[in-house]
Amino acid sequence: MKKIVFTSLAALIFSIGAMAQTTSPQTSDKKADMKDMRKDLRDLKKDKAERRKELKEGDKAEAKEISKDIKADKKDIREDAKDLKADGVKHPVKRAEKQIHRAKKNG
Repeated sequence: MKKIVFTSLAALIFSIGAMAQTTSPQTSDKKADMKDMRKDLRDLKKDKAERRKELKEGDKAEAKEISKDIKADKKDIREDAKDLKADGVKHPVKRAEKQIHRAKKNG
C-alpha cells in the first residue's frame, strides 16, 4: 500500500514540475524581424560589392576584414530566418529579397 501511495505521489510531483516548465506562447514580431532581415540583406550586398572593389585594388587585408563582416551578416540572416519561420513566415529570405526589389522598383 505504501509503495503505491509513494509512486503515485512521485508521479504527481513530476507531472506538476513538467507543466510548470512549459512556456506561454510569445507574441510574434514579424514586422520588426522582416525589417531587420531586409537591413541585413542590404548590408550583405553592400559588403560584397565593397570586397570586390578592394580585391580589385589589391588590398587583401581590407578585403579580409570585410569578409568577416559578410560572415556576421550571413549569421544574422540565418538567425532572423529561423525566428521568422518560427513565427510562421514561409521562405523569409526570398520574401525579404522580393520586398527589397519591389521597394527599389517603386521608388
